[in-house]
Amino acid sequence: MNRKFVLLCCLGWLFIPVYAADISAYRFSRPIILPEPGKETLLAVVLDQAIYAASRDDFADLRLQDQNGVETPYLLQKIASRKTVMQREPSRIESQSLQKISADGVVITLALAKDAANVDGLTIDTGQHNYEYGLRIQASADGKQWRTLVDKAVIYDYSQTMAVANRDIALPANSDRYFKIVVAKVSQTRAAELVELTRTLSKGQEQLRNEKQQIWQQALHIERIEAWHAQARTLPESPQQFAYPLSSFKVSQDAEHKVSLIDIDNPRLPLTGFKLQINNANFSRSAEVQIPVQQGVASRMQTIGAGLLQAVHFQDINRASTDLSFPEQRYEHYRVVLQNQDNPPLEIAGVSGMSNGYQLVFLPQADKSYRLYYGGERHVKPVYDTASIQELLGKGYPINSTSLGPETAVAQTGDKLEVGKFLHSNLLLEVMIGLMVAVLVWSLYRVGKRISHIPD
Repeated sequence: MNRKFVLLCCLGWLFIPVYAADISAYRFSRPIILPEPGKETLLAVVLDQAIYAASRDDFADLRLQDQNGVETPYLLQKIASRKTVMQREPSRIESQSLQKISADGVVITLALAKDAANVDGLTIDTGQHNYEYGLRIQASADGKQWRTLVDKAVIYDYSQTMAVANRDIALPANSDRYFKIVVAKVSQTRAAELVELTRTLSKGQEQLRNEKQQIWQQALHIERIEAWHAQARTLPESPQQFAYPLSSFKVSQDAEHKVSLIDIDNPRLPLTGFKLQINNANFSRSAEVQIPVQQGVASRMQTIGAGLLQAVHFQDINRASTDLSFPEQRYEHYRVVLQNQDNPPLEIAGVSGMSNGYQLVFLPQADKSYRLYYGGERHVKPVYDTASIQELLGKGYPINSTSLGPETAVAQTGDKLEVGKFLHSNLLLEVMIGLMVAVLVWSLYRVGKRISHIPD
């Protein structure tokens, strides 16, 4: 067999993707403690420091599996406070008609669609300005027997005087499917803003003055009628911040640059800032937060946040601000640089990390147990169908938080995983370089032999 062909086959084999088995692809797993097994509930698994320390930055390696190894969809979300608001949702109108009841009165009849929600209000949409109309709203369950829901409703627009308008008519609780909007007088008398003035003068003196003001009728022109109902929606507010004391930090002084350096180790928490505990009473120092960034074989420090640390404690004044914020990061090492100028260094007594919190929300099935797997290295972020979970959250269903059992190391089973690690290791690079050098030397040797056989 041709030696070139064999060599190329060996090189190609090194680039064949290797996939580990589902379980052995993770380093750790933990059981999920179900508070009430068999009960329908929205369950939330709150991520803790052990999961942050072992999981990937994008959490792509988190998997929920039941006792049969079946993957269970989940929704990953930041832990945030929630508020319930009332939002208007349309109730679909199936048909509408108009009927005159007098020389200047009309009745508009509306019929809701069969699947439309009960109506909490009506909106009369018109492009007119500067008006006021009185309405009466009647309702019926079958379109035959009618009763009055609102006797004296008013829609108005006073924009000539002030930006004040109302086109909504709130209705009392009802389950009716037919509505009548009765407008006893669809036109109103309006006087023109301009006045026609005629003056009669004699020898420069006004002898007679006539004023005429045009009067016209403005009819109500309805462009659209909307029926709506109020729906309670639960919306997330700002993410909650959690404080974690970070005991692993070291303070050093750079006398040449007149700065204090605080090097902080972080167990890969999703940090958004630091809070420094400073024993000094009065100070004001600018500060930067930096992270190490690798560029080839070299490393440099990159600034991700900056701020002013200050405190004033004097008589009745007690004010301090020692927070430094930055966009969420999950680095293992940080450095805070304090600019001392010609001032003595500050006494740093402690450092706390301000962190976002994350949780997995899922719908457990009855009579099933679950485990959380994490700590993988080469996983694609899963795409789950979470529409039902989001709908339940939007409707305000409560979330029940649960706890996790002790962490267990997943048994690593196979050469596949070892080969996978080899493909992402420095050893592979060394092997490749060695093979390339061998191919180059062999090629030069063959060229040299050919040259030696060329006659002079």
